[in-house]
Amino acid sequence: MKIPVLMLKRICISQSFRPAALALLLASLAAVSGCSSGSSVSDIVVKPITFTDENGTPLKSPPVSLTTSHGTYVDVTLTNDPQLLGADWSAYCGSALPPGAPLPPGQTQDQSCGTFTPAHTISGPLPSYVTSGAGYVAFYTAPPATPKLGTVTLYAISTSDHSKFSSTTLTIGGLPISVGFAPAPLATLRAGTTTQLRVVLNNDVTDAGVNWTVICGSSDCGSFNPAKTTSAVDTVYTAPATVPEGDIVKVTATSIADPTKAVVATITID
Repeated sequence: MKIPVLMLKRICISQSFRPAALALLLASLAAVSGCSSGSSVSDIVVKPITFTDENGTPLKSPPVSLTTSHGTYVDVTLTNDPQLLGADWSAYCGSALPPGAPLPPGQTQDQSCGTFTPAHTISGPLPSYVTSGAGYVAFYTAPPATPKLGTVTLYAISTSDHSKFSSTTLTIGGLPISVGFAPAPLATLRAGTTTQLRVVLNNDVTDAGVNWTVICGSSDCGSFNPAKTTSAVDTVYTAPATVPEGDIVKVTATSIADPTKAVVATITID
């Protein structure tokens, strides 16, 4: 297609004044016309990732850590991006599903290392005429469980050239697990009889549950069925057939996800 010389000049000149909404159109016309800004894909520079508010204003105190399932806004600026394609966002944490593994029910993407909404953004900084960060900033949501490495590395990767990227690392921590009886166990139990025991766990994001154990002054301290339960699920405790030495047993429910968290009850056997 032949384009008049005067039009070619106008197209080439317009690239230095292009508004964001017309950028892709002008880039296409420039490519057809044969003019060039002098930039190539190999010249792309992805600047450091910036933590912002929802409107793209940089935070005065960028986060260095996040609590599980919490999030933060991010954006990134690319220079010498000739086609103005922006950046793709991804995260690495060592907990991602193996290639080809099916996603958990209800999930449309692997959330093991967190998610970005949207997963692609336009290059910052936001123009002065823009009143919203939509399209320029992404919201990163930390994974629901603390990743294996304890950290997540966020990547902003040039869409035009995937070898060009910027990254930053956040520590991901979970809210502390707590374990409590609900309801409280009986204070006294006859030898050889049974009672139902139940605990409720808070912040047990993997639903790992608890292990049940019992100690006493004798070899027979009773038993549990089952010996492992999840939050709000009953176990049946059977008291020893005979009264143990000291007349008491100590029943313990210990968090599997965090063994430092446990709850103990003392029951008198008569």
